[in-house]
Amino acid sequence: MFETRIQTYWADADPAGIVYFPHFFRFVEYSEEELFRSYGTARGQLLDEHNVWLPRVESHANFKRPIHAGDAILVRVRVQFKGEKTVRYDFEIIGEESGQSLADGFVTLVCVDRKEFKARALPAPLRKAFELAV
Repeated sequence: MFETRIQTYWADADPAGIVYFPHFFRFVEYSEEELFRSYGTARGQLLDEHNVWLPRVESHANFKRPIHAGDAILVRVRVQFKGEKTVRYDFEIIGEESGQSLADGFVTLVCVDRKEFKARALPAPLRKAFELAV
């Protein structure tokens, strides 16, 4: 499992101070960026080097409790490989102070060749980066 601490801000929230629900997925994306950084390279650099994209093909979330502007959260990601081309990561968002589960869900992505936009096997360095969260 991989964990990232994220600070939320007023800009993430609606006028009532509640974080807007699509931002939950953005926080998961931030965690994915940090996963690749912890591997030692930026995600974009790896994608460029191997001439691939990682489009999202499925996502789901259960929103359990609101996140309030200014809250610090922990995003936990656990990766599952679904064959050679597909990665699914399950996530949970937890309030840092309360320890309560705020949301959970998953995101599925497929490795595709940039030129043909056809599914292909994950390059070994990308697979190794994702393995940090197995």
